Amino acid sequence: MKIKVWTDSNNRLLNWANADENRPVGPTDEGFEVIEVADAIGLYENHASIVDGQVVPDSGYDPDADRPTHEPSPEQQMIAALALDVAQMKAVKSSD
Repeated sequence: MKIKVWTDSNNRLLNWANADENRPVGPTDEGFEVIEVADAIGLYENHASIVDGQVVPDSGYDPDADRPTHEPSPEQQMIAALALDVAQMKAVKSSD
């Protein structure tokens, strides 16, 4: 498949998108390069380079470890605690 790649001056991958399969491979006047890849594996923006038209992911980069964890905010924690208190009060009241 053909993709468009945008790189910085060090050939670091900044962004990529699918390209028309009829486009020729190589640099364009539009500020990106068209390359051909077998699949989209390793296209990690800011964690890969384009070397001789090939994608080279950073050694040791783990995209799963780089995902942000979603911790509940203090407000969300407070709402959850209040909801639990209300549920417990309702349970006590309904058992009377």
